[in-house]
Amino acid sequence: NLQVNRLTHGLEGLGFKSGDSLAVISGNCAEFLITYFACAKLGVACVPINLLWGKVEVNYVLGHAAVRGVVVEEAMLPKLHVCLPAQEQIRDVIVIEPPTSSVVSVAESLPDRVRFIGFAALCTVQPESEPEHVVDDRATISVLYTSGTTSAPKGVVGSHLAICMDSLGTALDTRMTGDDRITAMLPLFHTAQLNALCTPAIAAGAAIVILREFNAATLLDLIERERITVMFGLPLMIRALCDAQEAQTRDVSSLRLIVYAMAAMPKQDLLRAMNLLECDF
Repeated sequence: NLQVNRLTHGLEGLGFKSGDSLAVISGNCAEFLITYFACAKLGVACVPINLLWGKVEVNYVLGHAAVRGVVVEEAMLPKLHVCLPAQEQIRDVIVIEPPTSSVVSVAESLPDRVRFIGFAALCTVQPESEPEHVVDDRATISVLYTSGTTSAPKGVVGSHLAICMDSLGTALDTRMTGDDRITAMLPLFHTAQLNALCTPAIAAGAAIVILREFNAATLLDLIERERITVMFGLPLMIRALCDAQEAQTRDVSSLRLIVYAMAAMPKQDLLRAMNLLECDF
């Protein structure tokens, strides 16, 4: 929360205000969630960018959402850089990770209108006090864009009230408490991980262990080491988890619940998972 407060003050100092939009181009990391909640405290709409999009889709969404700034992970800078000439409304580029020679070279080639700022540098100099902003409960907290498989991506607007109710409802359904330890491994730019796992965990005071990507063996090691209690995955991931557990048994006794979605779970796969992982589904 202190880090969120620092970023909120930093964004306010850059001129961001309620009703503005801020895009996020990043893999899974703590800074992604810090940005999301800082936007919420300031009344700014957070616009996560799908990392599988190409230049056409990214350009379209940045323009359609009228973003005035972007929080971008250093490795993703090329994806943003090719779009900046067409996005004259963008004024601030905030880079996650310490500046390197590659980042400096990109910064030198940015349009003059764009301010180039380090995420850590922006936050370090800010106060930790709670920002004082009135944000309406039906104000936009996020604009999540669809995949655009049939036409241009569609912006799905989420209000503070909707995300709050969704988060509290999910926390109740999954019986989350402050004792839980959650792992986030699906992309945070998708609502399934962002608002069906992370915001409920924050609402309940649970810990979140963030993974960059899914790997069955790595995840089993993490469950054993970090005593993970709840996870959210696709059925194919759970099948891979079972295969890896059969190949090398880990202590997964901390698991109490696995949530799966977005694909059917054949009965035999579910029974196998219940037997091997010994938790609720």
